[in-house]
Amino acid sequence: MTNIYLIRHGETEWNKCSRVQGKQDTELSERGMRQAELLADRLSSEKIDIIYTSSLKRAKKTASIIADIIKTDIIEMDAYQEIGLGPWEGMTIEEIVEQYHDHYKCYREDPINFMLPGAETLVDVSNRTYNGILEIVEKHTNKNIVIVSHGVAIKTAIIKILDIDLHKYNRFRIDNASITSLQFHEDYYGKALLNTLNDTSHLKGV
Repeated sequence: MTNIYLIRHGETEWNKCSRVQGKQDTELSERGMRQAELLADRLSSEKIDIIYTSSLKRAKKTASIIADIIKTDIIEMDAYQEIGLGPWEGMTIEEIVEQYHDHYKCYREDPINFMLPGAETLVDVSNRTYNGILEIVEKHTNKNIVIVSHGVAIKTAIIKILDIDLHKYNRFRIDNASITSLQFHEDYYGKALLNTLNDTSHLKGV
């Protein structure tokens, strides 16, 4: 059995002001770095064998803080990057609602048909992250693996892994520094058992 721990990066300065990040290379806030330390404390009892991370700074920094504490190697993979949101990146939600009202309405109400010029679709990012996860599950049989990624990337991957309609996308919540854990059995890599979803119990008091 292979255990996957999907981690959303710690809080960034842009998270604090509800500014869309996408593939922009934003930095962790002080709170985000503390969250990563608490993640490491939580994961230290899980005997993690290896950490994979998105190649974006906020994920890499989260992964490096965890790795420094639990003494585990890190591998970067673009497959776990956040969805590219083109012209929305750097904008606040309020600005997007004002300037891209119809596109944002589709994103919220009909996500499977969301198409924004210059941006990835949710189907694209779902396939990208799902395939990336299966690749390392097959490579690291019976290991405990951390993947540090992003909110949209994790949500769409979970939906595909669990064979849930992508229209349910906006009914999932993935918080900063949360843990979502999955178990993959050796004879059935295509499916998984969901153990925890958006677990933030390790962040109490932060």
